[in-house]
Amino acid sequence: MPHPDYGRVGFVLGSGGLAECLPQSVQVSRFLKAGIMPDYILGESGGSFVSLDLEKAFAILKNYFYSPWTIYDLNPEIEAVIDKVLRGIPKSPFHQHASWRELWRDFETQYHNIKQILSLVFRIMHSIPALPGDIKPSPQDFSPLWQELTKELRDSGLARAKNIFDPAPLAKTLSKILDFKKNMEQDASLHILVCSGVEEHIFSTGKVLPAEYLSRMRVPLHEITSEEQLLAAVMASSAVRPYFPPVNINGTYYWDVGGANPFPVQYAIDAGCDTIFAFIKNYWNFESNLDANIAESFIEEGDKKTRKIFIDTHEKIFSRQSENIRNYIILPQTLHPDLELLWVSPEAIEYTLKVETEATDKLLKDNLNIDVKD
Repeated sequence: MPHPDYGRVGFVLGSGGLAECLPQSVQVSRFLKAGIMPDYILGESGGSFVSLDLEKAFAILKNYFYSPWTIYDLNPEIEAVIDKVLRGIPKSPFHQHASWRELWRDFETQYHNIKQILSLVFRIMHSIPALPGDIKPSPQDFSPLWQELTKELRDSGLARAKNIFDPAPLAKTLSKILDFKKNMEQDASLHILVCSGVEEHIFSTGKVLPAEYLSRMRVPLHEITSEEQLLAAVMASSAVRPYFPPVNINGTYYWDVGGANPFPVQYAIDAGCDTIFAFIKNYWNFESNLDANIAESFIEEGDKKTRKIFIDTHEKIFSRQSENIRNYIILPQTLHPDLELLWVSPEAIEYTLKVETEATDKLLKDNLNIDVKD
């Protein structure tokens, strides 16, 4: 039911992994305590998990998803190769044997294993060309090494792996602790944002949008017909490639939108919302880390591109907004050092609860003149 002061209310829950979900879950809970209930919810990536239980999201994150291993396992293909390698590591022959013959046979086996491992090491080492001390190496000088590594990857089967992690632990926990039926029967419209190829898609459940708003939606809309499909849509929304595998729903693969749409407020506008609260990552706050390693540098470069898309989208929406729509952007406070993409410490949890509660209550008071009471 529309709010008497704010009309049709929309919550837009953005991406950012655990580092965004945890602050977001506190912020949303304060809005609920302030009596602001959404008529429309859009969940993107990590925000889609928060959307499944706005009231209890913080407690769920705190109690169940405090480390990467509660979220994912290694891809079984990669795990099998690692297990094979570990089994091939020589075991010490210096244990009790029934006879000298058995001891000698054990030594022979270990010698063979050691020789195999050393052979691989030496093959790789000898494939690196020797360079004069006064000549800097160029990329082609390392092609023999690259070819050798590629061969080993191919021989081991890792070259065929399409993703690094398996999010089975996350899916298993969510299926146990969440009431998906409640989500499907709620009065609010719940939209989960995903992509397939270059095209964005929305999986919808809860209250169906009125026809006048449905016709405004600019992407394919898929109605969720079962609890299993709702879980699959949420898993797809946060399936960041190549870390997590795309999710097959009715024969089509879907995955995380990624940095292509960090400010998906337009969907809430198209859904007829009068007041929109966007709980998103602070893309304005960006600093280059000159000490970043290779992996961190790749992430940083991706964040730079996403930041530009965010700023351009933000300016575009606010510059042409002629309707009487009120937009509020709720940003996280300075993150605790222990709060990372998929990792959080108990100290970070308590810190986040404190600072986000204080900041959100202040925002509600300053902008909406609401005093939040616990």
